[in-house]
Amino acid sequence: MENQENNNQNELDQLKAQYEELKQRFEQQEIVNEHLMKSTIQDNANYFSRYRKTVMIAYPILAVLGFAYFTFLGELLPFGLSFLLLMVLSIVFELWLTRNAKRQAMENADLLTLSKNMQKLKSGYAVYMVFMLALGFMFILVHILKNKGYLTSEIAEYNMAPNYNAIWSICFVGLLLLTFAILAYRNFVGHCNDVIRQIESYDGKPQPKSLRTFLLFLGSMIVVFGIGILLVHFALRPTTYVRAENDFTSEGKLEFWEVYADTIVSPNDTKIVMEQWMQSDSIVVMKSELPADENQQNSRIFALKKTTFQGPSISSSVMGGKPIIQSVETSGSSQNEEDYVPIIVRLTPDASQLWSQFTREIAGHNTALVINGVVVQEWYVQCEINNGQLFIMQKWSSDDELKEFCEMLIRQ
Repeated sequence: MENQENNNQNELDQLKAQYEELKQRFEQQEIVNEHLMKSTIQDNANYFSRYRKTVMIAYPILAVLGFAYFTFLGELLPFGLSFLLLMVLSIVFELWLTRNAKRQAMENADLLTLSKNMQKLKSGYAVYMVFMLALGFMFILVHILKNKGYLTSEIAEYNMAPNYNAIWSICFVGLLLLTFAILAYRNFVGHCNDVIRQIESYDGKPQPKSLRTFLLFLGSMIVVFGIGILLVHFALRPTTYVRAENDFTSEGKLEFWEVYADTIVSPNDTKIVMEQWMQSDSIVVMKSELPADENQQNSRIFALKKTTFQGPSISSSVMGGKPIIQSVETSGSSQNEEDYVPIIVRLTPDASQLWSQFTREIAGHNTALVINGVVVQEWYVQCEINNGQLFIMQKWSSDDELKEFCEMLIRQ
């Protein structure tokens, strides 16, 4: 009996010893976990403090550089001020967004509050990045489209290079912004996740590694980029006017002449100069559609050679009443009266043959496009043009005026 009591006592002592050892291990483990958690929170608190300082330093520098750049380009309005406003809004919003990520706020917050703050910061930063990427991308898109320019004056060459340059520039900028946004998001949210995982580990909660938030963010970025590309497509997509297949009619308003000479005269001298030139039986005098000098309202006078019995080198009457224009294509719009809008004109097969022969004969000289007795466009012909095309560059006061002109061309 006594031996059994001794055995029970020994087992009880062993259980007590094991319990004390296990308790000591748990306490030690808790101390280690708490130490790791505090270390993690302190490291991330340092990151968010540096991030806030970077925002307060980098954004003002970017604002000044961007403002100076757009001022240098002469685009203070609207791009310079818009960029400045965008930077100011970014600073204000990011400092407000990270207000609970300051060192003091993170160290004094309880674990539940800290976890909730990190979750809100993740969501808010994702929304902010999507919004800023969309806004920044649209800003750059508008700027590139506005300034893509049309730098050619070559006849019969519909120069798509500026459009291609604009497309590639927008794609490059879009991918650059997308890459930057993804890297910035991953870095920023990674510190939020470190804190959240450490708190969940301390509370004994599972730590699933889910990419759902990042995939949603990445999907949003791709949607923004796709919308931007669609906008570019619709902005640069040409508008085409095509003659009906069985339409052989012509209004006969359009003519091509060889230019003998041209000069710019004041309004008072216009009548005298035209009367002097009109004395020649081989010369026809016409004025340009727009004054050469809009400030002084001077006129440009053309002396055009009569090279056929009808006068012009190419016209519907020269072709026996056949039409000249097969299709008209225009790219761009007339949102700004200072911008030239390109128009490519394709001639009918019969007109193309005459155009090829005509340009071969006058290579090294000028030709003029005349509509209703007014010179609309003048070109210098370098060589024979055998592709049946020509290029018109004009300014228009509105899209309606441009559309009306194209619709008139297709009837010639």
